[in-house]
Amino acid sequence: MPEEVAAPPLPAPAASASSAFVCGCDEWMRSACDGEPFYREHEGKRYCVLHFPGAEKGAAFAEALKRKLDAEDFDFKGVWFPDGPDFSIYFGAAANFSSATFGAAANFSSAKFSAAADFSSAIFKDYVRFAGGEGKSGFSDQSSLTLEHADIEKPERVSFHTLALRPHWFINADARKFHFTNVKWPDLERHGLMQRDGIKQVIEKTETSKGSSSYILLTEACRRLAVNAEENHRYEEAAQFRYWAMDVRRRERWRGLAFWKLSWWYWRASGYGERILRALVVLLVVWMAFALLYTRVGFTARVPRYGGESDEMVARRAEVGEPLDWSRATTYSLGVLTLQKPEPRPVTIWAQRLVLLETLLGPLQAALLALAIRRKFMR
Repeated sequence: MPEEVAAPPLPAPAASASSAFVCGCDEWMRSACDGEPFYREHEGKRYCVLHFPGAEKGAAFAEALKRKLDAEDFDFKGVWFPDGPDFSIYFGAAANFSSATFGAAANFSSAKFSAAADFSSAIFKDYVRFAGGEGKSGFSDQSSLTLEHADIEKPERVSFHTLALRPHWFINADARKFHFTNVKWPDLERHGLMQRDGIKQVIEKTETSKGSSSYILLTEACRRLAVNAEENHRYEEAAQFRYWAMDVRRRERWRGLAFWKLSWWYWRASGYGERILRALVVLLVVWMAFALLYTRVGFTARVPRYGGESDEMVARRAEVGEPLDWSRATTYSLGVLTLQKPEPRPVTIWAQRLVLLETLLGPLQAALLALAIRRKFMR
């Protein structure tokens, strides 16, 4: 019998185009298009429909976007949105839009974020709208917003309406031309600007991702928000942001206890020219403190002659002077504070030094009070 010849092995099936396809986007973005097939080439690179940089992919992109949203997949790293997406949805997990491109208006007006919303290094070419309502949409207590290094071509078209926002969300984002309507800032209201731990807590939230420069970055963000508030006539809000900007820098070194610096005294005396009550209290303290001291030092006055005293003894007592009684001392201190040069004149060296010191400190503190009042009601 002729020897049987073994049949050659069948060739392995070729890998499908979809399983072999690797999107031409940056490697760190590819988790956003995992499983997506090849769509089209652009400048020599093969892209999926999500990352293809073109506006003509409308219908195919809409299908891919719907698949992701139905699967509650909110990974949109580097995605190129051709039309104005309307995200009127609940983001039940972190939403990552880092380095995404929005070729048209981006509408998040009815979106609700339960966790982080990352738009770092995203590109916005038109309107960007974030809006919320009481318990319906916006940012929860556990959520956050990042606009760091976002390329916003028309910042005057970025708007936030009826939302609770936090200053550190705007680090490395120029918010001077953004529109804020009916916006609350819980970090300013909840902790209170006068409480020691308010800014400290915000810094601790920021330091984990920003490093040691978080003080400088938060200072700059607050200054830009202050400019925005003042230009839109929200003067009280502008005062709060100016206070934060100054106080963050004060706390950067020595835990904010650098009393040898002029900025520390500026904070203590008037809250950087922003706190009316503090400036008024310090002014009253200056007035009363010097009045008390004037009851301990000598002033020229009519010296009474006591029995048995010679003219020489009376003259010697006149050179030492007589301290003022409390009632006269308060009036005298107020006169010095208001630059009235009241009588009697100080005789001893300590009395002269005290009058000179109050002549300097009193009007200066009054000026800080006037500055605080002006900033609160400026128009």
